[in-house]
Amino acid sequence: MKRLSYGLALLIISLPVILIASFIIYPVSGKALIVFLSSSTILLAAAFILYFRYVSRLSFEMKRTSDRIKNKSEKFEEYDEKIIEINKIKEEFSFASNGLPAGAEITEIADAFDKLIERLLAELHAAKVFKVNRNEFLGNVAHEMRTPIFAIQLSLETLADGAIHDDKVNRDFLNKALNQSNRLKSLVDDLISISRFEAGVKLSRRYFAINQLVQETIHELQGLASRGKISLLMKTELKNGATVFADSDKIKQVLVNLIDNSIKYTPEGGTVTVTTVREDKQVRISVEDTGAGIPKSDLPRIFERFYRVDKTRSRDVGGSGLGLSIVKHLIELHDSQIKADSIEGKGTVFEFTLPA
Repeated sequence: MKRLSYGLALLIISLPVILIASFIIYPVSGKALIVFLSSSTILLAAAFILYFRYVSRLSFEMKRTSDRIKNKSEKFEEYDEKIIEINKIKEEFSFASNGLPAGAEITEIADAFDKLIERLLAELHAAKVFKVNRNEFLGNVAHEMRTPIFAIQLSLETLADGAIHDDKVNRDFLNKALNQSNRLKSLVDDLISISRFEAGVKLSRRYFAINQLVQETIHELQGLASRGKISLLMKTELKNGATVFADSDKIKQVLVNLIDNSIKYTPEGGTVTVTTVREDKQVRISVEDTGAGIPKSDLPRIFERFYRVDKTRSRDVGGSGLGLSIVKHLIELHDSQIKADSIEGKGTVFEFTLPA
């Protein structure tokens, strides 16, 4: 019906043009010309009324739709309800605006408004996912913090109840409390790091000798490996002084987390090897261990926050459960990707590349 009215309006506007052209070819009397001009004026007025009626209708529908979206967004607390309602409003707007004058500017306005609704829906979907992830993250944080806090509390209560005077056990309970407080500090430090990454971290990129950084990191972690009777080695195919372009502090944090993780999950007598290899205009860095390995079903999730393959053993060896998630953040900040491959019973290898 609306498209028919629009077609009629176009016909009314074009009819005077056709008649004027015909009068030029076939002259008529003055009286007939006056009648024609009067009729043409009425027809043109009717055409413009129709046209502006539809333009006003579009403006009205856009205002009504924006008001409804605003009201619904304020009213509903659940994202699913918001998304369903705004989808309904979007369909009603599309139906109401269908058949309006198809001028280029009006079509662009209607399309732009429709895209705004689509964008709002996309943001609602993203907010819904963020809310779910946030709630899950807060739940995981509370769970992870509860364990060391409970252990510290238990140790201190035992000491307060008289164990502090027993030389056979007092130092043991003090060490337990100290270890759990260190674990709690590690968790808080990692949470601060995660929050900084999400808020946006600026990298201080420069060229530096990658092998020198790897050697420094291995030297610092050599004591940890020795306590576990694990060999910590380095292999390289790079020339002396070979450089990469990256933030050296952030890459050192990556290496520390990866090597520390490998040491924790490698049994006595095992080996952790850090390798650097040039590939075209990049350097590939890998950290490989001879540990128990990771099941294939768990590999896609190991970079998730607090995800643990073996929950019991993970807590026994310590750590916040955020180390690999931090590694992933840092490598992605360098426009690269961290990859993991593992064979159960043989070991795991983590690798990433940096521009040379």
